[in-house]
Amino acid sequence: LVVVCVQEVNPAYPMLELPDGTELSITKGTILVGALGSRKALHGFSGRVPSELYVGQQLSLLNKGGVIGECTAFHRDLEWPTQVEYLGTVFQGDGKVNLADAALPLIEGPLPKTPLILVLGTCMNSGKTTVCTRVIETFASRGFHINSGKVAGVACKQDLLAMSRSGAKQVLSFHDFGLASSSDVDSLVPVTRSLVHHLATPETDFIVLEMGDGILGGYHVSTLFSDKELFDRQVCRVVCANDLMGVWGALQWMDQNVEKDLNGPVLISGPVTDSGQGVDYIESNWSVPAANPFDSPGKLCSFVQKSLQSC
Repeated sequence: LVVVCVQEVNPAYPMLELPDGTELSITKGTILVGALGSRKALHGFSGRVPSELYVGQQLSLLNKGGVIGECTAFHRDLEWPTQVEYLGTVFQGDGKVNLADAALPLIEGPLPKTPLILVLGTCMNSGKTTVCTRVIETFASRGFHINSGKVAGVACKQDLLAMSRSGAKQVLSFHDFGLASSSDVDSLVPVTRSLVHHLATPETDFIVLEMGDGILGGYHVSTLFSDKELFDRQVCRVVCANDLMGVWGALQWMDQNVEKDLNGPVLISGPVTDSGQGVDYIESNWSVPAANPFDSPGKLCSFVQKSLQSC
């Protein structure tokens, strides 16, 4: 954890998320504590942990969750992130304070038998969290005990809080395991398996896992497809996409990277289903069901219920 002083605010991205999920608009001179980390966002800033630190060093606020690092790439619509000056590192006793100090332990061993609903996307901002909250609120209202987790991305609480508000009893993410960003590890398998272990309480009916970002990208979601046991525990997958080409690519990629007997039922959702034309095209050309979480949540949740009943 580091202490920084805001030097220049990006007016297109001026917000900082507080621990309770509320947001405030930062201004020049604001002193804040954040975590060093990296970000590789397709629709946001990119950056990395600096190789060295010195007082007065210029760094960037890479996301509103408080991840700080060296900016390596700006975004055309957002331009450059808020600039901050490094003042020092947080110490407790004789040691530096690190996210890992409060991390949940990694757990090895066979995965619990709790059914998994996997929600993936072709990229960030493709509707994954919306699908998760629709599923959670529908089944929670029927008395189901649902836990939820976010597997990949950069640390921020808004998606986790949305799942909690929707009725998830317990919500965890990769940053509960000491990671400011899932781009900081080569494989997400150990964290994801551990997350499932922690969420699979005896009373849990099923777990909704949002994969975060896209199947392909800098947050290593694709590494999860090497875990056969994880996909053996899934009862269905919901894939969110922005356009038809994204749907086609996701279906092709998964067909090549998931063993046939582990493929499981798949439904397409996200902005590509905002139009009835998208739904019709997907179902007519690829024989895969499609449903929009806003105008047809019943179809989405019926798909999930049928998948649960068949497991």
